[in-house]
Amino acid sequence: MEIPANTLATASTSFPLEAGETVSINAVYTPRTADLSFGLIAPDGYFYSMPATNGNFDETIEVDQRGQYTLAVRNRSSEEVSVSGYVYY
Repeated sequence: MEIPANTLATASTSFPLEAGETVSINAVYTPRTADLSFGLIAPDGYFYSMPATNGNFDETIEVDQRGQYTLAVRNRSSEEVSVSGYVYY
């Protein structure tokens, strides 16, 4: 996916999770110097995120509420970023 500068990009589909379940996100991006955060938008609308570093992100997030979640990536950089990877839930 291509993420424009200073944008929050979301996946086109969401997925159901129960409280206590985990989501693993494994992604790489270029340019490696970009300022990105990966995470989930929860049923309450809050973006639970973690920062990425050096062109990759490999983290597992445990959710604390039941409902529909959406993968999201925030690009705080002044340039477009290319991201690819996998989400396991």
